[in-house]
Amino acid sequence: MTTAVKEKTKVSLKKVGYVILYVKDTKKAVPFYRDTLGIPVRMDEHGWVELETVGFTLALHGCEGKMKSLPETAPTVVFQVPDIRAAHMALKEQGLKLKALNKVCEFGDQVGLSGEFNDPDGNRLSVYGTVAKAEWKS
Repeated sequence: MTTAVKEKTKVSLKKVGYVILYVKDTKKAVPFYRDTLGIPVRMDEHGWVELETVGFTLALHGCEGKMKSLPETAPTVVFQVPDIRAAHMALKEQGLKLKALNKVCEFGDQVGLSGEFNDPDGNRLSVYGTVAKAEWKS
């Protein structure tokens, strides 16, 4: 008698549906994301907020109790922008404490730049864009 061998199903995860950020109070976090970063709110229920982003849903999840500080190696939500210098300057003008633009990659005649910052709950965020290599001074 032969025993049938069951083949394992291969998983292929290709699309990110949600990125969830934990915040102390969603009601206090919404103005930062909506008004400062310009991200429209799709849904706002008690302790759960979904923001209108392209490619995935950025969600804010209320966290009861004390928030732990995030390690330097915590994931960063990176927003790609068409004009990195203009976006970086606009966010600074709104009072955000952004790090200086930093070269993060180079490909062909382009240089990728990012400027990191934190939301009021300490979640790591960044803006990213490219400039011509000839325009970038290290």
